[in-house]
Amino acid sequence: MYERYLNPFVDYGFKKLFGSEENKDLLISFLNALIGGEDPITDLTYKNVERIGDLIGTRTNYFDVYCTTNTGDEFIVEMQNTWQPFFKDRTIYYAAKPIHDQGKKGLQEAELAMKKSSQTEECLDQENMDDDDQTTEKRRNRKWDYELKNVYVVAMMNFNLPAKEYPQDSFLHKVQLMDVEDFHVFYEKLTLFYVELPKIDHAKLDLNTSLGQWFHALNSLYFYDRKPKNLNDAMFDKLFRQAELAAMTPEEELDYERSMKVYLDTYNQIEGGRIIGHQEGLAEGEKRGLAKGKEIGLAEGKEIGLAEGKEIGLVQAKIETVKKMLELGIDIATIHASTGVPIEEITLNSKF
Repeated sequence: MYERYLNPFVDYGFKKLFGSEENKDLLISFLNALIGGEDPITDLTYKNVERIGDLIGTRTNYFDVYCTTNTGDEFIVEMQNTWQPFFKDRTIYYAAKPIHDQGKKGLQEAELAMKKSSQTEECLDQENMDDDDQTTEKRRNRKWDYELKNVYVVAMMNFNLPAKEYPQDSFLHKVQLMDVEDFHVFYEKLTLFYVELPKIDHAKLDLNTSLGQWFHALNSLYFYDRKPKNLNDAMFDKLFRQAELAAMTPEEELDYERSMKVYLDTYNQIEGGRIIGHQEGLAEGEKRGLAKGKEIGLAEGKEIGLAEGKEIGLVQAKIETVKKMLELGIDIATIHASTGVPIEEITLNSKF
């Protein structure tokens, strides 16, 4: 198959389209479509995607895209191609880092403000100035009041969440802290978006919305040979231009091929593991089925044997009773009436 555009789900493709200064307008457009609201993002600053832990020995976080908007809100955007048992925990852990950093920054700024305020108050005292409002403001700035900016984690998942947590026709999930008693949003400044990409049904996307167009473009970009006419916004003109494989430099092409190899190797490893797991599951199921069948067969055989043995024992006991009654000279009719043994069998035993 002829490939004209890069795969946006591989590491290189995702970071080229959304993690470069050249294309930050693409990221701004996508994030505005995702979060909506009346206060759109107008600019953003990329931050170091390598986040070192605070203590020696703590793990280092590597984010696909990490940025701060013009309003101070923090965004982490991740492209994940494989399911992990604790994927939700991972996203919460990632969200905790920018929250923690805001606290550190707030304390540092408060400490700096305290020093400046002390110096200013000394000057004011010297000048005999007594402005209550000004003094109150400076004292307030001496401490951090725990006010946080919004933190968003956007998890683009090339897999579905396990255990059918959401219906098949539901692929976009917005998660915030909620009061479970009355179901109102308790805290709005921490928001996690989970996007189950395999569930996207292009026939059901609303292409009259920017978000619908973005999901349509991203989920099909790799398979197009030209930009669809229904994606007529200038932002998508740029998206498809930036995704052109033919426009890559030799170095970019090499990086992309390496990224695609990792992507395909990972896919084949997962698929191979799934097939082997299926085969082993069938073999184990057959083994257990045979063992269970044998167990059931032995139990049923034992039950049938006991029943048949009991029946034979009863018959034999009746025959012995018949013989005793014959020895005592009791007539055949009476014996038949007493034991229920057929007259023919009583007659047969009377000859011995």
